[in-house]
Amino acid sequence: MGKAAAINLDNLYSRTEYFTLDEVMRLIKVIKATSNIPHYGLKNGNHIQFGCHGIAGISILYQSTYAECLQAGSRLGNLLFPPLELEYFETPDHVGMRLYECVSLAPYTRYFMEWIMIHFRNIFQFLLGPDKQPAYIAFPYSRPDYSQYYEEMLACTLKFDVEHAEFVVDRKLAEQEMPLANTSISAQAESKFLTSIADKELDITREVRALLARHLDAVPSLEDVAELLQVSSRTLRRNLKKQGTSYVEIVEDLRRETAISKLLNSNQSITDIAISLDFYDTSSFSKAFKRWTGQSPRAFRAAISECSSTASLAHSLC
Repeated sequence: MGKAAAINLDNLYSRTEYFTLDEVMRLIKVIKATSNIPHYGLKNGNHIQFGCHGIAGISILYQSTYAECLQAGSRLGNLLFPPLELEYFETPDHVGMRLYECVSLAPYTRYFMEWIMIHFRNIFQFLLGPDKQPAYIAFPYSRPDYSQYYEEMLACTLKFDVEHAEFVVDRKLAEQEMPLANTSISAQAESKFLTSIADKELDITREVRALLARHLDAVPSLEDVAELLQVSSRTLRRNLKKQGTSYVEIVEDLRRETAISKLLNSNQSITDIAISLDFYDTSSFSKAFKRWTGQSPRAFRAAISECSSTASLAHSLC
């Protein structure tokens, strides 16, 4: 599989550098094409342990409460896997983690969401007990044909076709002290982790994408984003230019990627997608989408549906 994806997997035990997102995507493509396991994201994520996160995992493991685990997970997870923005949130009855795509993971959004959610669920049960369950897990795509594996492996209330992925826990449960609580160890581990990445240049493009991903339904101005990042608008423009991009280009790219992902993965109407991306009407969205892809949203979705039907027929014939 590594050879087919043009990735050297011979040095896994000695490798020190991260795999690029492109390498990961190529490997997923090969595995999905050869494994014949539709729920491969769930299967793979079910085997992942804390150790894969290194010292960041130690920091999360020794937090005082599960709510603090989620907060630490969002802080450190955003540094561990930049394509996703993890956001901790609270309501009167629940706490949770919300996921946003800063960089499009299409056409493998479903794989990554499966991987992450079953991993979150396993961590949750490891820390709080195998008899405990999340309040619900939500996915930003339509219920897949193989959803029986979701029911079996996640074993909790599931939601599909929502705006953003969410992992949600009862607040009273999340605020109980955990058996492994040790604030000294967790603080030292987080400090060591942050020190290990302190010399890396801040990816301002990723920071802007992360903010925009949370507000695509009402896109903020460059000045508003600069204020949130605590820099001047002039500095923000200059730093983006250094990275070969601009604010307008980032907005366009993120809108395009999100539109494609929604058309690929959800049953949302074209009107709803247009509204969620802050377009005034369906016509302006259609014009923008045609400029991006050469096709109208309706034609794009029809082509995807036809390809999916052909693939299903070919699979059944095999």
